[in-house]
Amino acid sequence: MVQRDTLKRFLQITAIVALTIFFLFLFLRNANFSDVWRILKSTNVFWLVVGLLTNFAALLFRTVRWRTILDHDHPPPFYPTFFANAIGYMVSTILPIRAADVARPALLARRTDVRFSGALGTVLTERVLDLFSILSLFVYFALRHWNDFSSNRAFFIVKAGAIASSVLLVVLIAFIIGLYVSQGFIRRAHEGLGRLIPKRFRESWMHFFDSFVETLELAKHRTAVLKVLFYTAGVWLCLTAQFYFSLLALRRPLPFDSSFFVTGVTTVGLAIPTPGGVGGFHKACQLVLTNFYGMDVDSSVAVAVLFHIVGTLPVIVTGLLLFAHEGMRWRDVTSSS
Repeated sequence: MVQRDTLKRFLQITAIVALTIFFLFLFLRNANFSDVWRILKSTNVFWLVVGLLTNFAALLFRTVRWRTILDHDHPPPFYPTFFANAIGYMVSTILPIRAADVARPALLARRTDVRFSGALGTVLTERVLDLFSILSLFVYFALRHWNDFSSNRAFFIVKAGAIASSVLLVVLIAFIIGLYVSQGFIRRAHEGLGRLIPKRFRESWMHFFDSFVETLELAKHRTAVLKVLFYTAGVWLCLTAQFYFSLLALRRPLPFDSSFFVTGVTTVGLAIPTPGGVGGFHKACQLVLTNFYGMDVDSSVAVAVLFHIVGTLPVIVTGLLLFAHEGMRWRDVTSSS
C-alpha cells in the first residue's frame, strides 16, 4: 500500500514537471531572452507599484466579501478572515492545486467559531459569484468586439467561447432560481449523492449543502446583497486592472477591456495543474497578445512574466509574512488542504 502511494505520488510529480516544462517550452521557444530582459528592465516602477497594490486590494475585497457572506449581521473578525484568505491563496499560488478552497475554511475554523463545513459552503457561493463575474466580462468583451476581429480566423474560437459562456450563465441563473423554487427536491437529490460517500463524511456533506443554501438567504437582505455585489465588483475591477497596469508599466498600452479578454483566457491557463500556473498561464496570455493585438513574441513574454509577478507576488509576500508572524509550520497549512 505504501509503495503504491509512493508510486502514485511520483507519477503525479512527474506529470506536473512534464506539463510545466512543456508549456514553458511553448511559451519561450521563439523568444530572444536579451530583448525580453531589456524590455523588463525598462519597467516603469510607478505603474508596477500601482499594479502590485491593486492585486493586494483584491485580497482585501475578497476578505470583506467573505465576512459578509459568512454572516452579514455578525461577521467573523477581520484579521482571522484575512489571515485565512492570505495563507489559502498563497498555497494555491505556490502549489499545483486549488488548495485555497479547502485551506481557507480550515484556517478560519481554527481561529473562530465558524464551522469548517459551513465556511466551505460559503466558498462555493464565492466561486459562483466569481464564475458569474468572469463569464459576464468575457461575454461583454466578445459582444462589444464581435466584428472588430473579423479578419482574424482565430476569433471564431472566442465567439464560440462567448456562446458557451452565455449558456453557462443561463444554467447558473437557473440553478440559483431552482434552489429557491424547488429547494426540497434539490436537497433530496444532494442527500442521495451523499449516500455514495463514506458515512463519516455524510454529515459534513449535508452541512456543506445547507450552508451554501443558507448563504442564498442574503437575497432577503438588500443591504447585504448590495455589499456582496459591490465587493465582488471590487475584486474583479482589481483583478482586471492589474493587467492594464502591467501593460502601462512596460509601455505597451492596450484598451482597458483587453484585460477582460486576457483575464478570461489566462484563468483557463491557470487551470492547468502546474505550480502557480507557470507555463499554462503565460502561454495563454501570449496567445491573446500575439494573435489578437499584434504584439511581438518578446513583448508578449515580458508582459506575461510581469503580469504573473503582479498577480502573485503580493499574495505570496503577504502570506509568508503572516505565516512567519504566526509561527506556523508548512504542514500546518498542507494538512488543512
